[in-house]
Amino acid sequence: MQSNEKNRKRMNVLIVSMYPLDRNTSVANSSISIIKGLLELKHRVTVLMPAWPTNDTGVDLSSIRVIRVPGQLDQPYHLKSKWIGKLHSHLDVLDTSRGYLKSIKELVVPDEHFDIVLSLSDPYVSHLYTAKLIQLKKIRYTRWIQHWGDPMTGDYTRHFWWPVWAIRLYERSIIRRADKAVFVTPFTYEMECGDHPRISHKIAFAPLPAEMLPIVESSESEDLRLSYLGDYNPAIRNLRPLYDACANREGIRLVMAGFGPKYPDCNNVTILPRIPQQQAQQIENESDVIVCVCNLTGVMIPGKITYKASTNKHILVALEDDNYEAMKTYFESYNRYILCQNTVESITEALKGLKTKRASYKTPERLLPINIAKEIIK
Repeated sequence: MQSNEKNRKRMNVLIVSMYPLDRNTSVANSSISIIKGLLELKHRVTVLMPAWPTNDTGVDLSSIRVIRVPGQLDQPYHLKSKWIGKLHSHLDVLDTSRGYLKSIKELVVPDEHFDIVLSLSDPYVSHLYTAKLIQLKKIRYTRWIQHWGDPMTGDYTRHFWWPVWAIRLYERSIIRRADKAVFVTPFTYEMECGDHPRISHKIAFAPLPAEMLPIVESSESEDLRLSYLGDYNPAIRNLRPLYDACANREGIRLVMAGFGPKYPDCNNVTILPRIPQQQAQQIENESDVIVCVCNLTGVMIPGKITYKASTNKHILVALEDDNYEAMKTYFESYNRYILCQNTVESITEALKGLKTKRASYKTPERLLPINIAKEIIK
């Protein structure tokens, strides 16, 4: 094993992300974990990414070579007109990061050969930017690997007016340009292979890596403290059973933070709007249980389920009826999560067990950043 480590070639890897990875957000932190895995493998990493116009950076990337892409985000269409913004949100499969494509010719990339170019979505524009870099002959490389946080075809969080077959063709045109396309759940992997059978040999699965968070012991409290931190559009994710299972229950405290419907006030449930990442982390540190609720339909799963796997907290995953058995089997394979159905009765029963269960967890071996990095680049 040691000789294999010594004999492994040290590769030159270019990361392309149209999202600034020095922001302290869940999207950035997940990508940083992949980079940490590559660095653990002793590969050299260069990150190509935009600067962020605001001052909320919180991740130190000083140990990595960073090249800032020129240009800026497109102006959101809703700022021009509410009606135009609504129309555009249903027609445009990209987002405001498409603005960086306009200035790509100004980009100066070091004149060196990259063994691997790894483009990271979100956003999808990262893949298009990489394709344009290749078309303009701005980079020399051996393999291009695409990492897809969410599939374009099965993204149920966005409602396009385009027919599914048209989005599928567009997605296929992007995937076929790469040497490999990695999806982060076994369900999206299977869906993509079915949607694109002729290029299924390029499609692979590797879960999001655990963040490898420092161990933070919960403060002593007689109450069981839960936190759900993230948006909860009721058309996509139903948090009402969680609220009803906790509201006015003795010995339980719940904090919900994110964009979603306003539930009735009660003594033991705190409902907050979207909050800064630092505040979210503080709430999580003080929690006994991190709650994740799956989408009502579809094969996408919350990324938090895997990238929070290194915490010493209980992680309660509420599953919906859609794909229930398949998802239950998948999460059970990690021997890490507390699983229940997304119903008041099932959540209540799960919480009864957690009141007396001491949290003691080990990060699943497969979710370690170094192992995920190996899977992505193999």
